[in-house]
Amino acid sequence: MIKKSINIIKNYFFKKKLKIKEFDDPTIILSDNWSGNSINGEQITNSKTPLKIIKNLDNFDFLRDLKSCGILKTRPIARKIVNYWIDHNTNFFSKPFELNVMANRITIMCMTYSWYAKSGDLSFQKKVLKSIYTQLELLETLIVKNQTLINFKIIKALIVGNIFLFNDLIKINGFLSKLKSLSERYVLHDGGHLSRCPMIQLNVLRDILEIRSAIASNNKLNSPFIQILVRKMGNYFKIFCISKDTFCNFNSWSLIETQKVTETLKRLTGAKKNFTFAKDSGYVSILSNRLEFILDTGNKNLLSNNKNLKNKASICAFELFYSKKKIITNIGSYYFKPNNQNNLKAISSTAAHSSLSIDDRNNFDLSGHRKINYLNVKTNEDKNGYLINVIHDSYKTIFGVGHKRTTFISKVSDELIGEDELFYFNGHGIIPKIATIRFHLNHDINPIKLQNGSLLLQNKTNNAIGKFITSSLNTSIENTIIYESNKKFNSKQIVIVIALDNIKSLSKIITKWSFKFGKFN
Repeated sequence: MIKKSINIIKNYFFKKKLKIKEFDDPTIILSDNWSGNSINGEQITNSKTPLKIIKNLDNFDFLRDLKSCGILKTRPIARKIVNYWIDHNTNFFSKPFELNVMANRITIMCMTYSWYAKSGDLSFQKKVLKSIYTQLELLETLIVKNQTLINFKIIKALIVGNIFLFNDLIKINGFLSKLKSLSERYVLHDGGHLSRCPMIQLNVLRDILEIRSAIASNNKLNSPFIQILVRKMGNYFKIFCISKDTFCNFNSWSLIETQKVTETLKRLTGAKKNFTFAKDSGYVSILSNRLEFILDTGNKNLLSNNKNLKNKASICAFELFYSKKKIITNIGSYYFKPNNQNNLKAISSTAAHSSLSIDDRNNFDLSGHRKINYLNVKTNEDKNGYLINVIHDSYKTIFGVGHKRTTFISKVSDELIGEDELFYFNGHGIIPKIATIRFHLNHDINPIKLQNGSLLLQNKTNNAIGKFITSSLNTSIENTIIYESNKKFNSKQIVIVIALDNIKSLSKIITKWSFKFGKFN
């Protein structure tokens, strides 16, 4: 009862302070950038109790889902649900008025207004506009009180909402200035998001694209930095896109909806470059003949400075595609309960990536206790191909061992040549037992071991498409699990085990390997 009374008092305070206004029409009608989920839209349309099947009602994603169905009867259904929501949500301190939820709702209500509201009667239109106004004022009031809560989604809602309802140029330019400061803080020079998480990268890019679309509706607004931001973030985003439905599994990429990626790519201009080194984020992308190669080189500053950036122990991990089909992957990610830290650690571990680990220790210590002091990346391109060399000392303090991975992508043939070198630092750490190199294969690839020790790679139709060769005599095929789009697939991995008990006397141990593709008898 006490909490309810406090909320009533707070609601009264905000309603008095907000000075609620009524509007007959928006100032500028906006067009919506994104499609919804048509399957969800059909389920809502055909349900006798649509409110029970709508997930995240407060986000208002259902408007886009209904719009994507493309039939007239979805509009009155949308209006009925919006009307119900407005009538039943008047407590500003309830869950529906959390900042990010409210920001998402404001944007969708404005962007889809011409679809669901303009065909309604005048009283409904006024009701919707009044609701948008109230939420905008509330959102701005709350962030003024606590500037630390501001993010791209909130700034987007304030810019889109103000263009739609007021078109107050002074206010809008003020929010654009905040957006610029926010982007300078969280977007790296190469266009990657500070987190190195593709899901966050995509969400921020989509926020920026919506803002660009909204300001384009007014020729008095001019923000060149948004175009620069879209180009930089878009070029980085393309690194992980192989085709319209094939993407990398780095850092939770496998959880992103295919539709979101496809429709985002349509908003971007320019083709993917043959060679890209996003050195601030730590990724290399190479496109040569029918091969596409993405390597996580790591970035010492990002890995060491903040443990909350969704880091992965994936230095020198890579993914390889042949003719747009994934061959070498990382195991991906799946949705799990936030309190299940064991699952998070397992998916973040070096063993979950196509990389090298020593004595089952991660090359980047996810606990933050073991630091990386040296990480160096060199790249070179000539007429023969592309060479990437990555050296790091992440195992120095515990084992006294450094790791160098060299990879070469040929311009002449469809071939990836690799070399892993482990070298000893004098007088450091305990002697390790083994190093393990893993190549997780996509679930459509079946490896067959030949008598000469090499591996034949077959696709799901049993056609031989590639061959794996290594200098190691200790190579095996083991089971693994791959997660894609929140689905689990049984697959295989190539495992090379290297004995390290004599590394001190040898000073260095080198293992060579290669993947070659084409027609094989």
